[in-house]
Amino acid sequence: MGISLIPALFLARNAAHVAPEGRGLVLGRQKLHMRDRRVVRFLKMMAAMGKPLTEEQIRQEDGFTEALFTALGYPEMEALDFTDAEGAQHVHDLNHPCPDHLRGQFDVVLDGGTTEHIFHIGAALDTCHELLKPGGVVMSYVAADGWFGHGFFQTGPDVPWRYWHHARGYEMLEVSIAPRAFPGQLIEIPDPTGQPRGGERFLEGPHMIVYAARKPLEAPPYAPPIQGHYVHD
Repeated sequence: MGISLIPALFLARNAAHVAPEGRGLVLGRQKLHMRDRRVVRFLKMMAAMGKPLTEEQIRQEDGFTEALFTALGYPEMEALDFTDAEGAQHVHDLNHPCPDHLRGQFDVVLDGGTTEHIFHIGAALDTCHELLKPGGVVMSYVAADGWFGHGFFQTGPDVPWRYWHHARGYEMLEVSIAPRAFPGQLIEIPDPTGQPRGGERFLEGPHMIVYAARKPLEAPPYAPPIQGHYVHD
């Protein structure tokens, strides 16, 4: 798991939705997956966004990304993993329910390419919801299409829209896809509810879906979501 150019730009765009004094959690410690040329490109794109950074600010000796999160204005990011081999502070298998002592503890929860590798992906999404404080933000960048064999699942638009928005009541802050070959190209993904075949798209090459959503202050009644093209008025 790691932060390449697509996730780095996504995190930069959505940094305004979080506060550095909060408490953050990432599913699995993230390594920096940008070679020298990509780092240079990222820094140029950050400068163009009015957020100048230096390479020294975003790199750290062990290859992980806590420095990058800090430079972008995120809170100190703790990690949750099913092993402590990479230094995660919290050890938990996301196939199982959220640990009681972690419920409602975090202002931001980041799924950086983790849930697609969890067999009981619905349980993992439920845990992300339960980890967040009311008003907290969930962020995700995971494989969307063209990654056959990478994980158990590839995520489509019904996950952010039907699960987070309609079933859980979250405010959607961004839902986009980006092609791996052209990280700067964003395609906004609208709500698939009621669209023929759920707003199905045919894509060429690997794409990543990125989304950010804010948890409501009061939880609405919950029922497991159904896909958007099975919803009828």
